[in-house]
Amino acid sequence: MRDFRAEPTITDRLAVIAIWMTFAIALAGCTKKPLPNAYSPQAMLYADRCGQCHAAYNPHTMTADMWRIQVPMMEDKMRQAGLPPLTNDERSAILDYLAHYASK
Repeated sequence: MRDFRAEPTITDRLAVIAIWMTFAIALAGCTKKPLPNAYSPQAMLYADRCGQCHAAYNPHTMTADMWRIQVPMMEDKMRQAGLPPLTNDERSAILDYLAHYASK
């Protein structure tokens, strides 16, 4: 019996490659990289306080300016969740850590 299936076109092959590439990139993004200088007091404070609600994001995921906006937004969420607020020293240490390792 003869097989009448058409040979895949270049468009079909490119579509399959694009799907696999998207999957590979998404999978790579799901891997958790350790925090930079993870055992420093600042990193441990960041992981402890911010990790109360979610996994601490790698500082490279945002710029320093973005972190300066994000941290106060998260402080509002901490208050809503009934968690103790950051002290001025904690906020300063966390922001210094995030800014130091932030993307440029």
